[in-house]
Amino acid sequence: MKNFLKDIVSLKQKEVEALKAKTPITHFVDSKRLLKGVRSFKEAITSGDGVKLIAEIKKKSPSRKRGFAKKFNVVQLAEIYAQSGAKAISVLTDKRFFGGHVLHLAAVRSAVNLPVLRKDFIVDEYQVYESRYHGADAILLIARILPKDKIKSFMLLAKKMGMDVIVEIHDEADLEKALLCNARIIGINNRNLDTFSVDIENTNRLASKMPKEIIKISESGIKDRNDILKLKKIGLDAVLIGETFLVAKDIALKVKEITGEANEKDQG
Repeated sequence: MKNFLKDIVSLKQKEVEALKAKTPITHFVDSKRLLKGVRSFKEAITSGDGVKLIAEIKKKSPSRKRGFAKKFNVVQLAEIYAQSGAKAISVLTDKRFFGGHVLHLAAVRSAVNLPVLRKDFIVDEYQVYESRYHGADAILLIARILPKDKIKSFMLLAKKMGMDVIVEIHDEADLEKALLCNARIIGINNRNLDTFSVDIENTNRLASKMPKEIIKISESGIKDRNDILKLKKIGLDAVLIGETFLVAKDIALKVKEITGEANEKDQG
């Protein structure tokens, strides 16, 4: 899997070119939908006390041989997340590797009153416009696959449409790039996207090197309430969790356990 990111960027660029041929970028640029009804992702993950939960929807993952659920219902999953304490929903829209679709954004947004993050391999401004058009309130940019000028450009474009941006990092080089781009929300991916190995200590290491004012999110490898409490101690604002919920027998109960809302009645 060493060339996973390189391969997926190449595939994504071809995918975007095909989309452009089918639906020109002007279809999105000229749409009145772009500036309507944006929900504040930043506010959702920073208001109040404690570590906020961004719960993720995805059908499958390249790190697993099998998908997560035979009956995959994005609306039902979003409703469970919202009712159980999530503050925002992450929707993985990559089709090839994660079984997602850009139309899942609108479906989730209509079902719940929470900000929706589009998580994908964004490599072109076309995807930024497309994200807002289909209802995303925030997008994720992966520092590893984008040069600084593109990160800055995409961040500015997203801001013009009212969207927040998570710049995702995995190591010190990514962090330096994110800070040089003036990223205000940084997601620390504990999963190495080349090997798929996971180390939650990656958050501890990188968070300690960030300015205090940066909004910090830990992604991947978070399994239980103890992990959340450890992350709270080091000043994390939010966590992004998908697999831990998607493999659970009772998703709602697992979400409540993670958020600290589970009580004896729930567990009995």
